[in-house]
Amino acid sequence: MLSTTPNDELTDRVWPDRFEHIIRKYVPLLPKDKDLPPEAALADLGLDSLGIVSLIIDLEDAFDFAIPDESLTAQTFSTPAGLWAELSSIIDKDGCSPRGETSHGV
Repeated sequence: MLSTTPNDELTDRVWPDRFEHIIRKYVPLLPKDKDLPPEAALADLGLDSLGIVSLIIDLEDAFDFAIPDESLTAQTFSTPAGLWAELSSIIDKDGCSPRGETSHGV
């Protein structure tokens, strides 16, 4: 089941705070006082291949779902907006998470 918490309030971004908090752990070149631009190239912000593996694990744990193999592409992990769009489509697909549990939205 996709779990949400009060800390997942959406602001002017299209993703919850929890998503951004996780992403920020893997982009060391983004200053802490700067916004995470939706179209920023994650690789340019320091996300490398080992970071992607850890990022996948953290996202799956935080949102309680599995990212299907067909979503594990360079394009998916190119920008925050692209990554969130892919994750959202997985979460919202047929109203269920990939583990077959009902999604209650983000």
